[in-house]
Amino acid sequence: MRIAICDDNALDRALIMDLLQQYLEDRSIRCELTGYEDGVTLICDMEDGLWFDAVFLDIYMRGLLGIEVARRLRSLHYDGAIVFLTGTKKFAVDSYEVSAFGYLLKPHSAEKIYKLMDRLTHDFDISAYQVQQWNRLILIPYNDIQYVESSNSKCILHSKGGATYNIYKRLDTIEQELNDPRFLRSHQSFLVNMDYIRQADKHFELLTGDIVSIRQRDLKAIRQQYLDYIEKKNASDSDMKSKALPQGG
Repeated sequence: MRIAICDDNALDRALIMDLLQQYLEDRSIRCELTGYEDGVTLICDMEDGLWFDAVFLDIYMRGLLGIEVARRLRSLHYDGAIVFLTGTKKFAVDSYEVSAFGYLLKPHSAEKIYKLMDRLTHDFDISAYQVQQWNRLILIPYNDIQYVESSNSKCILHSKGGATYNIYKRLDTIEQELNDPRFLRSHQSFLVNMDYIRQADKHFELLTGDIVSIRQRDLKAIRQQYLDYIEKKNASDSDMKSKALPQGG
């Protein structure tokens, strides 16, 4: 996971980072915490392609208020969790406008943070792929990777929201590094996340409308791999739902 904490008060920022670090260590969750003292720098980093799974935002900051920062992030198509940190409920209604995940009132405590993080990490897939972009390392959640295509001397990773990343590795190497059952090598030049497939014919049509090629000599076998994956996934989802239902008696 990657979490940003944006608060212009250094003491408050350090406290929230310490509490988060304690939570993550207690549960053996690998996570990178990044602190920001103003919202403008956070926005600029995310405009440059930096991704965070969650952003903790102080409401009252010098310059841009936290709610304004949140609006800017949503305008950049950021769909991660936004958690507001504040000493007042004044902006509680505004938080719905940006689909805030949580609203933590100060003073901060381990109990409040732990309860919120339990909700945040409950169904969270912490698998992520590391991509080097210039002098910055970006972590892209597996859930956000739609497909990877080989193009001349590089590969292009297509992620949720339309962002693309150039990776100077062979597709064989990327396939081995991902090593996850949701990714299918459908063609010499394509590796596709089967969760994004809308239709399987002579090629795969994705939910985005993109077309991913299928190796024609193995068309039947590749389509069967996809169908087996979907069947297994649906069975797993149904089992989880049945366990969540209240038992009679």
